[in-house]
Amino acid sequence: MKVDLSSDFKEKYRNLMGERADKLFDAIQQDSQEAFRLNPLKPNFKNVSYSLDQPLEYSNIGYFGEINGNSIDHLSGYVYSQEPSAMYVTEILDPQENEKILDLCAAPGSKTTYIASKMASKGLLVSNEINTKRAKVLSSNIERMGISNTVVTNNSPKDFEKKFGQFFDKILVDAPCSGEGMFRKDPESVKYWSLDYVEQCANRQQHILDSAYKLLNNGGSLVYSTCTFSPEENEQNVDWFLKKYPDMHLVDVKKYSGMEDAKPEWGNDNPELSKALRMFPDQFNGEGHFMCKMVKDGDVEEPKERQISNNLKKDDLKFVRKFAKTNLTSLNENNWLRISDFLYQAASLDNRFKGLHILRNGLKLGEFKKNRFEPDIAWILALKPEILKTVFELDDDQFEKYLHGESIILKERPDFDNKWIGLSYQGKLFSWGRYSNSQIKNVYPKGLRR
Repeated sequence: MKVDLSSDFKEKYRNLMGERADKLFDAIQQDSQEAFRLNPLKPNFKNVSYSLDQPLEYSNIGYFGEINGNSIDHLSGYVYSQEPSAMYVTEILDPQENEKILDLCAAPGSKTTYIASKMASKGLLVSNEINTKRAKVLSSNIERMGISNTVVTNNSPKDFEKKFGQFFDKILVDAPCSGEGMFRKDPESVKYWSLDYVEQCANRQQHILDSAYKLLNNGGSLVYSTCTFSPEENEQNVDWFLKKYPDMHLVDVKKYSGMEDAKPEWGNDNPELSKALRMFPDQFNGEGHFMCKMVKDGDVEEPKERQISNNLKKDDLKFVRKFAKTNLTSLNENNWLRISDFLYQAASLDNRFKGLHILRNGLKLGEFKKNRFEPDIAWILALKPEILKTVFELDDDQFEKYLHGESIILKERPDFDNKWIGLSYQGKLFSWGRYSNSQIKNVYPKGLRR
């Protein structure tokens, strides 16, 4: 599909890039590069059906290749399709276990799920998205990847300022932008582009960066990234930010083949800007991106947590323990939190979250119904097989039927002494099944069936 670039866009980049602009325009007309990454939160995470022969130079879990969204590797959260240049943002952020990290503009979840995969379910990741529809997509992607240490919120950055103060060790601002770097991946986005739209995006990004500064702890790191070429949204915004907050400073980020220094001449000739990086598709095998890392001076202040009540009712423990005794080999009772009729293994019980619009707090374990507890699919996607008393491996025909919403009739009566079993296909857990009288009843969520 031909990308119809406007005359204003071409004129702008010919003025900025000279003869190289035509190479950029040609690259925008080429096919976008597909890539995916593995999920180290899963057991035997490299056991996938996709080729691992083309690894990315800068990621030990990223590979070139295209993913089928209906494959078991995708449905069970073993793989995530992500544009190759976008993967480097998380590598720059360098998440560590037990840190408090905020992804301030997180939907649809590509970068947030990458961050979580590096945290090994330890520490706290807050993934925020201001757009409600996109926040729901974010939450579902976190669920599919079996992530348990994340709070998903649907708020404006300003809402966080009132609640948290200098709380986070690391913050990612993957800012909403004019999207020039994604024109060939999403040709429809060209229709929204204008010189005025670029200015609007740059202004909005400044407000987001203001909030990020107030939420970042001393000694903490802020990674700012966009998927646009625009100097107004990149070098000029970073230069503005550094001048406004002199206790923030840029640090060098490693540049791999095809990556370039950002352009000081596009940002008021601030020489520090060369520490940031750019990716242009005429030089780099991926889409257009800008990325930089900034550190806040000062001594780290350890914020004190103030815990909320877990809201558990009198018989809640009894119902879950009864379920676990029959169906599980062990049960982790840490950080349980009841929200309405649902039980979560909360990522945080800190009352700073009180009053925010929370879509998911940690791992959704299940639902309390009349005198019983029923498990949620999020739980099975996060469980290791050895935690389940019974894992039943489906064959090709059974797998297809189950995805269509059918129950599985077993020819031979198995020796199951439990009602809830884990269902696996090609060695990957993907759903609960409810066993009764030689039949595995279908409990796969209707929204996931095909």
